[in-house]
Amino acid sequence: MPLAAFEFIRRFLQHVLPKGFMKIRYYGFLNPTSSITLTRVATLIHLTFGFNLPPQEQPTMNPPASCTCLHCGGLLIYRASLFPLIPTPQDTG
Repeated sequence: MPLAAFEFIRRFLQHVLPKGFMKIRYYGFLNPTSSITLTRVATLIHLTFGFNLPPQEQPTMNPPASCTCLHCGGLLIYRASLFPLIPTPQDTG
C-alpha cells in the first residue's frame, strides 16, 4: 500500500519503545527464567477453558556428520565455532 513519508515514519515509530521500556515478551511465563513451563501453561488453559492445545513438535537435533580432512583423510573433530567480532557503536568511538 502506498504511504506518504510522514505516515510511514509515524507507523514505524509506533513500534519503537521509549528508552527504559522493555518488550512485554520478557515478562510472565515467556521470561527465560520463569519457573512455569509451557506444558504447565497448556494444562492450565485446558483446565480453565476446556480445550486442548496441540503439542508443538520438537525439532530433532541430529549430530553433525563426521568430516574427513581433505589433505590426509583423517577424522575431523568439531571443537568450537568462532564468529567474527562485530563492532558496536561504543567500540567505534
